[in-house]
Amino acid sequence: MSNDSIAEKAAVATHENKSRLVAIPPSERDAAIKRLKLKLDLRLVPYLALLYLFNSLDRGNIGNARLAGLEEGTHLTGNDFYNALSFFYFGYTISQIPNMFIMKKVTPAILVGVTMIMWGVCSTSMAAAKSYSGLVAARFFMGIFEASVGPGAPIILSFFYLRHELAWRTALFFGSSTFAGAFGGLIAYGVSKNLSNKTLAPWQLLFIIEGVPTIFLGIITFFILPNSPETLESWFVTPQEKQVAIERARSGHNTDTNALDKRQLIAAFKDYKNIFTCLIYIGLNIPLASYTSFLPTIINLMGYEDAKAQLMTVPPYACAIVCVFAISWSSDRTRNRGFHVAGSALVACIGYILLISSGNVQANYVGACFVAMGLYPIVPLMLSWVANNNVGHTKRAVSIAMMNTFGQCFATVGTQIYKTSTAPRFFMGYGVCLAFTVVMIVFSLALAVILKRENSRRDFEFGMPEPTTPEEQQAAVENGIYDNHPGFRYFT
Repeated sequence: MSNDSIAEKAAVATHENKSRLVAIPPSERDAAIKRLKLKLDLRLVPYLALLYLFNSLDRGNIGNARLAGLEEGTHLTGNDFYNALSFFYFGYTISQIPNMFIMKKVTPAILVGVTMIMWGVCSTSMAAAKSYSGLVAARFFMGIFEASVGPGAPIILSFFYLRHELAWRTALFFGSSTFAGAFGGLIAYGVSKNLSNKTLAPWQLLFIIEGVPTIFLGIITFFILPNSPETLESWFVTPQEKQVAIERARSGHNTDTNALDKRQLIAAFKDYKNIFTCLIYIGLNIPLASYTSFLPTIINLMGYEDAKAQLMTVPPYACAIVCVFAISWSSDRTRNRGFHVAGSALVACIGYILLISSGNVQANYVGACFVAMGLYPIVPLMLSWVANNNVGHTKRAVSIAMMNTFGQCFATVGTQIYKTSTAPRFFMGYGVCLAFTVVMIVFSLALAVILKRENSRRDFEFGMPEPTTPEEQQAAVENGIYDNHPGFRYFT
């Protein structure tokens, strides 16, 4: 689409779709926004974080279960454990994009609630696995059902928060995965030390203890999780706050009514930005998938006994939590994503260099902490970056799901690179992760520079952007302009 036609459509948009909402005085509006954000920060964000906490616990507990006797109890041999890890990502990959369309067809609360119940059942059922095939089947279907929360939460947040408010909230949501890593190690330590019995092995107890609460949480989700600003309950917000929420949602291009807008679907696949973000996310998911599943084993091979190894997985995640919040806060304040991604990836590079170059246990442990501090902040940054720079609900949802799909496809590589034969130094695994971390740095910096230049071009051609009304922004979606609107500027 030419720049002239884009500008012409944007000009026409100013006269279309007049608001039906009653104007709120500025002083009252500011107060209503503050009250609304506080209420959402106390309800929506913590609840999504709680959902993702159990999502991450159920996904990653297989690494702790391995130290608690999983391989012996299910008669795994050779590469069976690594293959079981891969099957989770097979299921996760094929269900992400369909889940985004189902979310519009039903509601977020129904989709997330049903899938939580199902993956809780799958996680709990792993305690009954007696063979490789049973374990693989449970992991595969758990991957299918878990794919609703990770990609879906940023979409839900984008219904209620503006572009510059997303990274911090996404970090609070995603930060629960680092808490899951820490809590998972503590739970595994407690089970291994105190709950062993003749009926159930420690690894079986671990799956039950972490899986059953997920089922109950899924049931509660039907009643707790808000679906959209239009459906916020009267007991939760005042009429004025609800109107403000609807207006904010419209300014974030969330007024699409179709379950699937084919034009936006095609636009998402044709958008060059999504190619870059997919490549960055591929570079992230290979080291991230391997880190989550193999950290207990790596620490165990550093010389720590099984129960102590479970406990020693906690500090790296604790370090990661601090970095996730600090870097995401800085990213929102500066409205910059790319350089924060590259800086975080550089920290992870330092960690892998320490792991490769030193055989010292203490140096390796510090390296493992650096890896966690570098990798985990990149997830909320990338989810926010894609949500920020894609206009239109379908385009945004497909772009996030597409990035996650490509990333999870390559996450299976991360489950195969720490072969037992390469223990205890794991040169191949660390080397592959280091290489893909460098890939993240290169493509995040390249995308940031490209977007910065595009913003400068629009400033020169169309002038400095003025705030656009929700009507203009919605018309940009309806006319197929999306983020090519002259008044739109990318987060770099």
